Amino acid sequence: MYNITNAEFRRMADYRGQRCAEIEVNSGKAGEHDLLVYVARTPQGAYDIVHMYSTDIDPEIDWYNNNLHNAYEEISEDEFGARSSSSMQTAELHKAQFKEKLFGMKHISAKLQENL
Repeated sequence: MYNITNAEFRRMADYRGQRCAEIEVNSGKAGEHDLLVYVARTPQGAYDIVHMYSTDIDPEIDWYNNNLHNAYEEISEDEFGARSSSSMQTAELHKAQFKEKLFGMKHISAKLQENL
């Protein structure tokens, strides 16, 4: 499972016409890239991840958010779950646990309530 050591609300963004909160998630674990997670409100009023990027950036050379050298790699939730586990059932559980941990962080939930 992807370990969350830190998560920070970065900004509001538009993803395919949908208003989203962009959250940077750090794992702090060697070999795991940071993530940019795009969160939107569902019609039922809950929060859901609509898109994710794996980031392999070095702030000293990538300060301008350049993607010419694949600093940001698009990943799907299914790929994220597959990276965490080999079993589909376990991958679904890992995704649910990731969302629960991310949305359960007080400063993140406060920013989501404030902005979405």
